[in-house]
Amino acid sequence: MNLYILVEDGKSGQEIIRRWMNVLLPNLTRKRTIANVDTNSYVINSGHGYPRVIGINPDSQEKNVLGDTIDTINSYKNIDYLVLFLDGDDDGVEKRKETVEANIKRYSSERSFNYKIIVQNKCIETWLLGNNSMFPEAYSSEFESYVLNYDISEYDPEEMNKPVGHRASTNAKYHVKYLQKMFKEGGISYSKERPPTIVYGVNYINELKNRINETNHLKSMKEFFDFAEELSNKE
Repeated sequence: MNLYILVEDGKSGQEIIRRWMNVLLPNLTRKRTIANVDTNSYVINSGHGYPRVIGINPDSQEKNVLGDTIDTINSYKNIDYLVLFLDGDDDGVEKRKETVEANIKRYSSERSFNYKIIVQNKCIETWLLGNNSMFPEAYSSEFESYVLNYDISEYDPEEMNKPVGHRASTNAKYHVKYLQKMFKEGGISYSKERPPTIVYGVNYINELKNRINETNHLKSMKEFFDFAEELSNKE
């Protein structure tokens, strides 16, 4: 089983997914380039942002990462699945999926690979908010304002919208800020450039799985975990 993973977010998203692969699909070995892929391998690359992923200029490889990736995979013919990770942001999961699916079909009618589109509702930090063991039992007045707006320990983080008037320009950016404030309560610093190592580990992943199993929350993350389990059973 060989995967080509394309992550919209070249910062926290790519690093977290790469580290989670070691836990969810430990039998797959990361390779630096598609040319090095052999049996049970994967490559992971950044799409450098959503506009470039879907192709803001179909005639430019630099600005058309998805089309260039499809051409590369078809050329090597050593990839079973192209797996795309995208932020749903304010567009939502289905709209993003439909847009990317249409672009995949437009770039190539014949493909040497299957594909899976995973859209994080709203961003990967939304998923990280699902770990209730990180939610403080007592908290500062600064964090209280976030909890009063939306208590992610009780309600689905994927359904959280930013409050009216908040300076965050999108819901996804508000989710990042919420996560930063929550981690700060526990003395942990979070940045997209350097996520804390705690989010990479099996314990963090298991807490997220527990949340999914005990509630109907985090459906977009459940789709990813289910897909990883499906691939694991095929190895």
